[in-house]
Amino acid sequence: MNNFVMLSPQYPPRLRFFANRLKARGFNVLGVGDADWGCLDEALRSDLAEYCRADLACYAGNEEIDREKYSSVLSAVRYLADKYGRPACLESFNEWWLPLDAALRKDLDIPGLRPEDLPRLVRKSVMKERFRKAGVAVVEGELVTTLGALMFFFERSGRDIIAKPDRGVGASDTCRIRNVGEAERFFYGRDPAFPYYIEKFIGGPGRELYSFDGFTDAGGEPVFFTSHHYNDGILEVVEGNPLSYHNLRRDELPADLKAAGLAALKAFGLKKNFFHIEFFRVNGVCYGLEINARPPGVLTVDMINHSKGIDCWDLYARMCAGEKLNVEPPNDLVCAYAARVSGRPYLLSHDELLARYGGEIVLHMPMDSKVMGDYAYLVLTRDQERRIEILETISALR
Repeated sequence: MNNFVMLSPQYPPRLRFFANRLKARGFNVLGVGDADWGCLDEALRSDLAEYCRADLACYAGNEEIDREKYSSVLSAVRYLADKYGRPACLESFNEWWLPLDAALRKDLDIPGLRPEDLPRLVRKSVMKERFRKAGVAVVEGELVTTLGALMFFFERSGRDIIAKPDRGVGASDTCRIRNVGEAERFFYGRDPAFPYYIEKFIGGPGRELYSFDGFTDAGGEPVFFTSHHYNDGILEVVEGNPLSYHNLRRDELPADLKAAGLAALKAFGLKKNFFHIEFFRVNGVCYGLEINARPPGVLTVDMINHSKGIDCWDLYARMCAGEKLNVEPPNDLVCAYAARVSGRPYLLSHDELLARYGGEIVLHMPMDSKVMGDYAYLVLTRDQERRIEILETISALR
């Protein structure tokens, strides 16, 4: 029987469906996490063959492994490997744990990404080179070195730039700089031990944010792919706008976005891996922003399942079990994510929304993220026009 080690299987909560489908496809699913056994979801507990509690906080800053803290995690996975046999796979499905996943794979000789593979997947400056290699346009940018170099870049970039950790997750510690004072505050307030990356801010009415999502097989070919369109950049969402995004139907996917996504995927060389690649599209030009080597976040896998009529969790388990997949999604619908923020005077209450759109709201739940809003709705519609109508109602204020 194949063994699959899941790190932090309890978070995000939707990961439990990976455990469920892997078990159904014949895997021993072995969990290692920092939550107590009794705190795990009951369904997750039933799908784990065994679970070891270990302190996963083994980074020494900027996601570098602290070998002393890491030893307890390594011991836990080694114990499971000794008891059940060498794992066929080890995954956290979580961007934050990519370095930990890679270190464990290397030390225990488990297939998959190793530490030497990570720079192109976690460092924004190196990602840019991969996009260029793929022939995909990139926004002008560079690593922060001195205040003088920062100011020179600021001036020649139209006095509107973004600064963010070269290695970091999401929009954490990202800021927009639009005047000299903000530039100086950023430079002197940053942690100089960690490199920062600056790039020209892309704005204007023609800007659109897209993702290119799916997962690859053992040869690096996409098992399937889809694309999502976002209402705004993540930085703007963090600044206060509630997040909204939706998938594109097959005939709505721009040819240039599809070409850029497939070319970038090949350049990054992911095998048996999920991918979430972000692009800005401005007047027909796709700019590669970054790649995340993990499933698209939070409820996006649910959205793909609903819109395409497939089960991504099961498809992944089947791929891991060695099955050659030929995925032809039976559906081509639109699934949208809409978020509400607590305290706003919405036109319709939650109960009124469900009474009016209950047949098209396929999932709703509270959220715990500033980016994702305080409460989420997944809306499934036959076309974009109906999606727009329902989302406008969800966000309408009195």
